[in-house]
Amino acid sequence: MTRQETHLGRHSGWAALLAAALTLATLALALVAGGAHAAVPRAFWGVGSQTPLDPNGPDFDRMGQGKVGTLRQAIFWSDIDPTADPGDSNWGAVDALVAASARNGVQVLPFFYGTPQWAAQLDGHSCQPVKCGTFAPKKKAALAAWQTFLGEAVDRYGPNGTFWAANPTLPKLPFETYQIWNEMNSSSFFAPKANAKDYAKLLAASAEAIRPRDPTAKIVLGGMAELAGSKKAVPASEYLPQLYKVPGVEANFDGVALHPYGSTLDKVAAQVELFRKEMKQAHDSGAGLWVTEIGWGSATGGNPLNKGKQGQAQRLTEAFKYFAKYRNKFKIQNVDWFSWIDAKVSICEWCSTSGLFKSGLKAKPSWKAFTKFTGGS
Repeated sequence: MTRQETHLGRHSGWAALLAAALTLATLALALVAGGAHAAVPRAFWGVGSQTPLDPNGPDFDRMGQGKVGTLRQAIFWSDIDPTADPGDSNWGAVDALVAASARNGVQVLPFFYGTPQWAAQLDGHSCQPVKCGTFAPKKKAALAAWQTFLGEAVDRYGPNGTFWAANPTLPKLPFETYQIWNEMNSSSFFAPKANAKDYAKLLAASAEAIRPRDPTAKIVLGGMAELAGSKKAVPASEYLPQLYKVPGVEANFDGVALHPYGSTLDKVAAQVELFRKEMKQAHDSGAGLWVTEIGWGSATGGNPLNKGKQGQAQRLTEAFKYFAKYRNKFKIQNVDWFSWIDAKVSICEWCSTSGLFKSGLKAKPSWKAFTKFTGGS
């Protein structure tokens, strides 16, 4: 039985020559007119943002003009449901963001993260709200609360979601892919310690909440960075085999997600190819691969991932050509640039200048490079 089956149960010779000639001519014209972006669907190329986006601001219109296909967006449990009171979830901010995305033809790829304090306490954690967010639910009560949160998201934004029924004039772009957590191979995001067995429990609970509501949904692992040498992390290439050793885990997800940061294209490609190798060894070659973060900074010096403005654009071009070339071979489903816009305060020493834009939506050379692939402007 295939992975898909498991989850869903997962005249003449002259005329022929003329038809072939016309087909080739049409393809040639399409390639000339469309360039590199013609080979992939719009949703293949995406962005993530390191700063909150204002649905009423100019960012979404700019994404639409640039034909950004996907917005990878954090959906913070702690923001939606900050108290243990039943029925008090507030999806208003997400509604506005989903609406702004849909109006501009941008598919939202949500990743679900951030445990509220009350839910962390169900697992016995005594923590401040900010720190509580990194404690993924583990015990029965906390996992049940997580399932309620995910279920509300599917019921609201999935193919049969109440949000779309309430907004019939919007272009309908329902959630199709659900990414569970983020960089769970690092204790910075999965406290108190990266643990594949605990994450497998979270995956199982997530699949149980999502699939009965939307059997067509794709569940994707939280994106993993290699983070080699970090005392806080298990390298992604080691964590993935650990996860595959958990019995039955592959039944609870459809895709693997990678954050293949590297100073050169060779280092990026090595991570992608190592991941596919691990997936093959686990007899999971049918699973898709999502690159939910990739990027470089436009600053100079200070970190190997800082490449200057032109260098940033060059690295983007090299990487996107690679992903487009190997899209079918490696079953790459989506590539998201990190990040949309620069930030004064950032989570890493090079991330502050990783944007395609400077503040005020001033485009960098990397934006022009990006739109060569999307066909936007």
